[in-house]
Amino acid sequence: MKGKIAFVLGAGVGYVLGSRAGRERYEQIKRSAEKLWNTEPVQRGAGALRGAAQGKVDDLKDTVIRAGKDAFTAFTRATSESRSGSASDAPGASADRRARRAAEPPAEGSPVTPVSGATGTSAAASEPGSKPGPGSKPDRKRSGTPGGTA
Repeated sequence: MKGKIAFVLGAGVGYVLGSRAGRERYEQIKRSAEKLWNTEPVQRGAGALRGAAQGKVDDLKDTVIRAGKDAFTAFTRATSESRSGSASDAPGASADRRARRAAEPPAEGSPVTPVSGATGTSAAASEPGSKPGPGSKPDRKRSGTPGGTA
């Protein structure tokens, strides 16, 4: 439906702009368009759209403000924790620090053993023709069979 409305509007604008009928025809089309725009059903629809758009804008504004406040709070908390040195794995701690800590061997007698490949993907996983790793989504772009799987 949106496509049909856009097409009709585009055709109307194109006709008005490209019309060789002269100024009289242009004024006639302009009066008809203004008359249509000022009808009650069109104005009700425009008002409903305006209200819906304003509601979405207000929701988006609230979401952006809340996200900004949360980000600022997390940043200040991480900054204060990194200054005190109390938590090296806090959100916002440097990636280098976490990587160094993950690369260290576990202490003797520690029940935790490192898992190879747990910190990221290997270079081989991104090579064409390689098999996807655990937790990755299957490639749906393969051709030859319905549904895209081989």
